[in-house]
Amino acid sequence: MATVLESDQIRSIEQRIQKVYELPPMPELGRRILELQSDPGADARKLAAIVQLDPSLAAQVIRYASSSYYGYTGRVTNIQEAIARVLGYDLVLYLALGLAAGRSFRIPDQGPLGLTRFWEHAVCSAVLVQKLAAILPEPMRPPAGLGYLCGLLHDFGVLLLGHLFPPEFQLLNKMAQLNPGCSVAELEGRLLGMGQARDMLALGHARIGAWLMQAWKMPDALEITLLEHHNADYRGDEEILVHLVQLADFLYLNREDLPGPERLPAASLDLLQLLPEPVLETARQVFSAQKDFRSLSKLLAGTS
Repeated sequence: MATVLESDQIRSIEQRIQKVYELPPMPELGRRILELQSDPGADARKLAAIVQLDPSLAAQVIRYASSSYYGYTGRVTNIQEAIARVLGYDLVLYLALGLAAGRSFRIPDQGPLGLTRFWEHAVCSAVLVQKLAAILPEPMRPPAGLGYLCGLLHDFGVLLLGHLFPPEFQLLNKMAQLNPGCSVAELEGRLLGMGQARDMLALGHARIGAWLMQAWKMPDALEITLLEHHNADYRGDEEILVHLVQLADFLYLNREDLPGPERLPAASLDLLQLLPEPVLETARQVFSAQKDFRSLSKLLAGTS
């Protein structure tokens, strides 16, 4: 987080922001998918029917299922095939929810925080979380689709900052370009007190992302993961998801030159009960498919 705030300070800042700025509403399609998530009678047919209401979103999901990364040799022509033959119900549900949510924002497509790079990081992180979760001891594994969603949306606070405060976002984007080894949370700390976005920067993108998830009534696990994904000392509810996202973030930041086993974050490895070598091998497999992720991120940025 950008800084340490007391709970009454946080509430005061949130109230000031709410008086001046209107949070973007959850898109109607996202709302319908959320309702389906809590429907005990939900099935692939119902999910396909909702996603098909938006042809461009349906095309994104089909394109995703057709990517070489998933290795399906047939031709995916509709959402039901994407669910039944390639991705599975949970992953399609959460993928569609994440993509629908992303349409609430309008930010530039330049620099390391621009839409294309944002989605490249988001998609790659989502797959990393999904694949790392698969090598956890079985009792610890979170639902695959939920892990994917947490990886996909963990930096959503950055989009909200860019949506509400374009000048400060532009400065943050420029700083990210000049400091490629720094996380967004570190850069936010350097901008504290500057411009109209000082309240947002004081909260940090992790907390404002969690705040948006709460306002949209997204799953509690997602809200907690967004809030704590820069807190290496976090222990508590959804700690497995939090540390999977932290580990994925670390690997992504070092994707051009993966570190040796001794440099991996020991706290996350211990909590997740993972050995360094399987983690690094998983990362190498995921990063070998970056071409696919770049192609998908351009598609997502063009329709967000």
